[in-house]
Amino acid sequence: GVKLFVTGRPMKDLNKTLTDYAHKIEETDDRHLEDLREYIHFSVQDMFDHLKGSKVTEDAMTTISIQQAADLIFDKSDGKFICTALIMVEMESWYRKDVSWADFCCQLLNLPKGLDDCYEKAFNKFIGSNQEYACSFLLLMVGCKELLTQRTVKDLLGIHSQHKTLFTNLVESSVTLFPLVGGEENVARFVPFHKSIVDWLTEEDRKRSPSYFDLEVASSFMADRLMNHLRISLRGKKVDVNDFPTATQTLEHLEIPINLSIGQEPTVLYAVWHLTHHLNMCQLGLVTYFLMTNLTWLQLSLEAMGLAGLLESYSKLLLSDEWLPEPCRGDLMKDVKLMSQFL
Repeated sequence: GVKLFVTGRPMKDLNKTLTDYAHKIEETDDRHLEDLREYIHFSVQDMFDHLKGSKVTEDAMTTISIQQAADLIFDKSDGKFICTALIMVEMESWYRKDVSWADFCCQLLNLPKGLDDCYEKAFNKFIGSNQEYACSFLLLMVGCKELLTQRTVKDLLGIHSQHKTLFTNLVESSVTLFPLVGGEENVARFVPFHKSIVDWLTEEDRKRSPSYFDLEVASSFMADRLMNHLRISLRGKKVDVNDFPTATQTLEHLEIPINLSIGQEPTVLYAVWHLTHHLNMCQLGLVTYFLMTNLTWLQLSLEAMGLAGLLESYSKLLLSDEWLPEPCRGDLMKDVKLMSQFL
């Protein structure tokens, strides 16, 4: 049988593997644009088929035809399928409200133009409707090393049963940006609607925008929330992200609850696999050092990763010593090497 591999991010190794079978279609290619037109026309036709008998179609579509609507959406799409998909999701929310045909046409004319405009309006709307949790939620989405479960997001945002309505609103309003996919909360994960969403949120050219998020800040936020969730203390004091710059300079020891275990806890599992990554991303390598030379953490890591995974985590750290503070870099690296050899 014939197998097709489609990606919007062709990497060198993919092109090398596929060789003569690799085929690139540019956004300006007439075939791509024709496919986009057909997709839009089909989507608009399907939408109006479902609208028969509603307020939107009761005027027999005298103001604007389906083809005119499709042409307008094509013009707004900037030649991108992802932009069109976001527009169609937005349009579906209109007819759920059973708006009048005049209102529908007005909203159609006011659709965002191009991907940047689509994302800007979508995120401004999301942040505005979830002011208590939106920015923290987006820091998690930007900073996470792997997709986060519903349970982990609740844990890291500090959302408890009394905040159930707020979290439900957060999930519902993020459906076009980070839909929740899967079963119960230990398994269901927040998935970016498209990979370009995270790229757009962290794009340095947008630093002045309220929807811009710095990767280092996001990692610092992740590290702080993970360590608080695990109740890991520095010098007997609960870690706060604002304490990191000074606390790490005089760090004497690290305390981990001795009864900490993996169990069915996705947040603890995520922390064991990725906490050191977040610490190193925000220049907190000294905390990583104390974790990787701590026997309680070693036991926890062995339970979560197995011996092969644990050894791999040490191997990655031994590839470079740049994650360690410079004044004592050599001596600290020796300890990490000794621990690795011990394993």
